[in-house]
Amino acid sequence: MSIVSAVTVIAACGDSGTATTQAKDAGSSTGAPTAAQLAEARRLINPENSPPAPTADEVACVARVVVQDPEVDQIANDMAQIPDKDLRELVMTNYLNCAHDFVLDLYMRFAPADLTRPALDCVRSKFAELTIKRLAEVIVEDPDAGYTGPLAIQACKSGSPTNPLKNGTLPEMGGS
Repeated sequence: MSIVSAVTVIAACGDSGTATTQAKDAGSSTGAPTAAQLAEARRLINPENSPPAPTADEVACVARVVVQDPEVDQIANDMAQIPDKDLRELVMTNYLNCAHDFVLDLYMRFAPADLTRPALDCVRSKFAELTIKRLAEVIVEDPDAGYTGPLAIQACKSGSPTNPLKNGTLPEMGGS
């Protein structure tokens, strides 16, 4: 499974808090996750098993809000085949609520390799400023950051205090 699939698996329709908001359990829990549910959650959030791994708390949260909800779990498992953006955003919102920094770090892997550390930090900050809902929309609409990445990079290069990702519509791209 590719990073695009990994990021796409992660989708949203709810939280209006900023992306730096603490993780919240948005789903209904059926008790403590089993070892099998934790393994499934780990596979969903990090399908390529890329280091660094999500934390135990992040995995447990995904197990509670995604895996233990049969409908959301089915959507998460079929993400690449689901054309309904709202359903993909629902799952992404849950992933971001549980593991915001981990998901954002996965998404930042699409940044150009030649960006300096300060430039990379600036670009990451543009994505981190977004609400959970908006970040989920951005990731679902632009899973490889081919459209939004250059916008953030240009804003950082120009020193603009405005974040071009906060407003407006994203083209229906499904990746670039």
